[in-house]
Amino acid sequence: MKECLTKPIMPEYSGCLVENPTCNFAVSFGFSYLCEHPEHKYFHVKSANSTRHLDHNEIYKNLKEKRKKEYISKAKRYLEDLA
Repeated sequence: MKECLTKPIMPEYSGCLVENPTCNFAVSFGFSYLCEHPEHKYFHVKSANSTRHLDHNEIYKNLKEKRKKEYISKAKRYLEDLA
């Protein structure tokens, strides 16, 4: 869990801010991931590798948009291959 960083969403879940989460607590939710780790609310304090302040909302939004663009790009390529 040393690489975890989250954005608080609701008491039960936080948004995962790891670019490609591989842990068992990251649950895909649309173009984002939710963290179901029992201590998820403590991961948003600061990243283990960062001493500067992070804008969690901006990171979450950027990751979501990046994943959305990647998905749309793959879908377009797939449809082009069908034609």
